[in-house]
Amino acid sequence: MNGALGQLAGRLGLPNESPPKEEAMSNPQSPSGREAGNGYSLAQASLNGHGVALAISGEIDIANAQAFTDEVHALFNGANSELTLDFQNCVFIDSAGIRALVVLAHEQQARGRTLKLSGVTGEPERVLRLSGLLDSDLLEEGLTSNQNPPT
Repeated sequence: MNGALGQLAGRLGLPNESPPKEEAMSNPQSPSGREAGNGYSLAQASLNGHGVALAISGEIDIANAQAFTDEVHALFNGANSELTLDFQNCVFIDSAGIRALVVLAHEQQARGRTLKLSGVTGEPERVLRLSGLLDSDLLEEGLTSNQNPPT
């Protein structure tokens, strides 16, 4: 620690050093095999005639929401097609992650399309339902834990 924080630590009798860095995730490999040191990973799940699908693993939170948005832009590469985000392996999302989804959804709407989510279950589903985002017109929701597959 340095500066005012270091001086305060000294006055309080605390060690004047930075805490050790924690590991980003217990499973550092993304589905694509890339390191997931930022708490999440994205992998292109499929590229079909209907658009681009990106699989999310890990967490989307305040620490990485901007990087997540930037990476979606890089992988989507401005294509004028549908974008589906697969949340099957996403374990957490906070308000910054919700904001990132809203930004991506507005960009899709400007192209005359709807951002699609699939595999939304568990804690991310609970948070997105509580936020009202899953019930809004911004997103098209795919199969979740509370839905049955089409027959």
